[in-house]
Parts: sequence; structure tokens; C-alpha cells
Amino acid sequence: MVLFIIALGCASCAKSEEEMQQEFEVIVAESNACNDPSECVYASPGCPLGCFVPVNSAKKAYVEEEARALIEDNERWGKYCAYDCAVPGPLECAEGRCQEGASP
Repeated sequence: MVLFIIALGCASCAKSEEEMQQEFEVIVAESNACNDPSECVYASPGCPLGCFVPVNSAKKAYVEEEARALIEDNERWGKYCAYDCAVPGPLECAEGRCQEGASP
């Protein structure tokens, strides 16, 4: 019974999806600087953080590891999700940031 009460109390310990998204957006913003489109790749964070995010190729593994940690923490509290992802568009380096470009 005590463990049940502790588990109920810790349900609020889990980050909200909005908090996770905000934390992940900071990670991506720190990881998508570029000088040339060849530096840009897509990282695949996973649900609920998105299918693909444009980042600097040197930061791809870091971004995916951080996303995995956020998602695993979320799942530890019983929050799971899944979705299908479409094929991402081309990448470009615009104003010093990797981003999805316009489709041809």
C-alpha cells in the first residue's frame, strides 16, 4: 500500500510533454549551427519529440541520446506514444542554422 501511495505521489514527478518538448528544443537549438548545407543531417528523436529534426552532423548522436533519455524518463512513468513519420524534405543551412528547406 505504501508503494502505491508513493507511486501516485510521483506521478507528478514525470515531466509534462510540453516540458519535454521545451527541453528538447533547447538541445536542438544548441545543436543545429552550420556554415554549409553539407553539415546538416536529420536526427530522429522519436515520439513525442518529433520524427526528424535538422541538426549539425557532429551533434546528431548527442541529440538522439538526449532525446532517448527524455523519452525513457517519460516512459518510466507509463507514458508511451507512437506515430508514423513521413519522409522529410531537403535540408539547407539558412542564417547559420540547419533547417528543412522547401520541397522542389
